[in-house]
Amino acid sequence: MTNLLSHIAVFASGTGTTLQTLIDQQTQRGYYIALVVTNRECPAIERAKQANIPTLQSKDWTEIDNALTGHHIQLIVLAGYLAIIPEWICTKWEKRIINIHPSLLPKHGGKGMYGMHVHEAVWKAGEKETGCTVHYVSAEIDSGSIIAQSVVEVKESDTPNTIAQRVQAAEKVLLPRVIGELI
Repeated sequence: MTNLLSHIAVFASGTGTTLQTLIDQQTQRGYYIALVVTNRECPAIERAKQANIPTLQSKDWTEIDNALTGHHIQLIVLAGYLAIIPEWICTKWEKRIINIHPSLLPKHGGKGMYGMHVHEAVWKAGEKETGCTVHYVSAEIDSGSIIAQSVVEVKESDTPNTIAQRVQAAEKVLLPRVIGELI
């Protein structure tokens, strides 16, 4: 059955909650997670192992590229991956690497803008809305073409933590949907 599904690789650096969402929806959305790549020891590795998904922990981009080719990857999904993708990988895999970012890009993107840093910036700026963005990865951080966005209201009573919770919930709907549409 997996031969009929598009092979994707998920790159993660943290707890793997987004990875778990992608694992849970892979058959329904028409993709197969053929490889999980991490750049450090992290709980995402255990989630992948529990789902019998091969893993690669590496910072060597030639090794990573070879693994992607060896697993017949058609789409790379960055899901909480906290490393910069080298330009040669961005060029080789152009329009086949996507990322989910926890803001409505181009707002609150770029170097150092990830996770709670983004939600704190949204809160401090007094934004009335935020959300998440799925975009193609390019050599410039958070500047690739936007594929889709999901808007989340920012309430007066919000804190960075409550904003984060609602944005993460939106991410778990948007990302699997976009993957299913792209493949």
